[in-house]
Amino acid sequence: MVNLISDFFKNYINFSGRTSRKDYWLTVLLLLIVSLVLGAILPMLCGIWGLIVLLPSLAICARRLRDAGFSPWWLLLLLTGIGEIVILIMTLMPKK
Repeated sequence: MVNLISDFFKNYINFSGRTSRKDYWLTVLLLLIVSLVLGAILPMLCGIWGLIVLLPSLAICARRLRDAGFSPWWLLLLLTGIGEIVILIMTLMPKK
């Protein structure tokens, strides 16, 4: 788990390359757990944590989309109301 977070922050703005489905979802799960714990302790910490992980989260999602055979430009769908569902489905796709 420490290796996942290390790789997550090491590739802070690396939008190129690929990320496996397993690594992506384990990282997302770990980030969600940290967010829930911080939110339970002090909600302000959760907001700061969200700002810290925003850019690397977009980068790992772009790498996952590329691994699934989609263009990272699909991340622009996050600006729409339904985009989160579409991106979720795309990140669940197997490697191409």
